[in-house]
Amino acid sequence: MNIVQIHSGLGNQMFQYAFYLALKQHRPDTKIDASVYRYRPSHNGYELERIFNIHPLHASAAERDRMADVSKDWFSELRRAVGWAKHTTGQLLVEPNPANGWCPQMLEVDNCYLKGFWQTENYFSSVADQVRRDFRFCLPLSSAAQACMQAITSENSVSVHIRRGDYLKKRRIDDFNVCSAAYYRRAVEYILERMPDAIFYVFSDEPAWGQSQHIFPHGTVYVSGHTGQNAYIDMQLMSACRHHIIANSSFSWWGAWLGQQEDTIVIAPNIWFRHNPRPDITPVSWIRMDVD
Repeated sequence: MNIVQIHSGLGNQMFQYAFYLALKQHRPDTKIDASVYRYRPSHNGYELERIFNIHPLHASAAERDRMADVSKDWFSELRRAVGWAKHTTGQLLVEPNPANGWCPQMLEVDNCYLKGFWQTENYFSSVADQVRRDFRFCLPLSSAAQACMQAITSENSVSVHIRRGDYLKKRRIDDFNVCSAAYYRRAVEYILERMPDAIFYVFSDEPAWGQSQHIFPHGTVYVSGHTGQNAYIDMQLMSACRHHIIANSSFSWWGAWLGQQEDTIVIAPNIWFRHNPRPDITPVSWIRMDVD
């Protein structure tokens, strides 16, 4: 058995679930562990099953504790802090440094508890069709979202993701590169040179910033109103667009990947993290563009 930890926000959960599916090819009894959300709330919590109606195998507390000493309850945290290690029968494996590229050996392990982000399709390319089947949005849309979806699917639509808010916080700004106005301007020009009739749909946690930069042409649609438990709707609408300009965000990565067709153009920032080049985070068919 292997156990894959699920943590962080929706986009990262999707990478971890895709990695779990790939591991199941080798070990069908592979399970997930989403218990971290009981002790450390993150974004909107564990969302995969609610949004996609999927049913992965969950490791029990006993299975998790036998495999690795990773429980997040206060007593376990205190016990580890004072150096009292707990005997386990498995091995805790942390994702190798992504700056070196993906590590295919991670898909061959056994009797391991695996922690990481696994942010490259290289880890799940062998099960990509199943990943697409599983990541089908199943919840009904509001009438406003349905109208937006109908417009998106009837036009030469381009999703644009601008993420700034949490990336500008002190604890994150040293790690996360924030895509500049110049990046979006170059990306928009690239699209318009090839598709003058393109209609841009902007999804952002700071829509006023995008409007103030005068980047987007007349007719651009600024999508808003999807927050909290409904934030995933932005990804659903992104995935319905024909082309994509993404931020350095797993959220819009999946919006682009799920919506990718044979002739889809996806533009992504060439720098994902400030100090971590992440050479294979974007598929080879995507266009990497300077961020500043």
